[in-house]
Amino acid sequence: MISESVSRRRVLFAVAAAPLAVACTTEPPAPPPPDPLSALAAQARADVALAQTLTSVPAAAEIAKARETHARLLQAEIDRERPPLSSTAPPAPTTPPTPPDPVAALRTALDDAVRDASAVVPKLPAYRAGLVGSVAAGCASLREVLA
Repeated sequence: MISESVSRRRVLFAVAAAPLAVACTTEPPAPPPPDPLSALAAQARADVALAQTLTSVPAAAEIAKARETHARLLQAEIDRERPPLSSTAPPAPTTPPTPPDPVAALRTALDDAVRDASAVVPKLPAYRAGLVGSVAAGCASLREVLA
């Protein structure tokens, strides 16, 4: 029998409050890891900035346009998978210093884009792998334009 100093109401309150106390003391879940497409989108934006500095190379404008499309499509997929908390767009890349041989730098950047995108593809679900594979193939073809 329950002692008179402890009423049924107090016992029920203690039983009901126990899960709440546990819930308040548990740590929040860790934030998800960065989206693997974020680095690819940033890389595409940097390639756009680099290609736009090559005004003397006829193909540079088309490369900038293609890489801008890659950046936009990758960012759209990132935002679809993890909707942004605010309506701010990703920061525009700062204009990088012009390398001594900008054409070679753009070739290297496109090679890096192919390598990085190809490395990510096997780790992605099929619908995302298709997008990233297309970006890698596009970068490979853009690289050949500069060859």
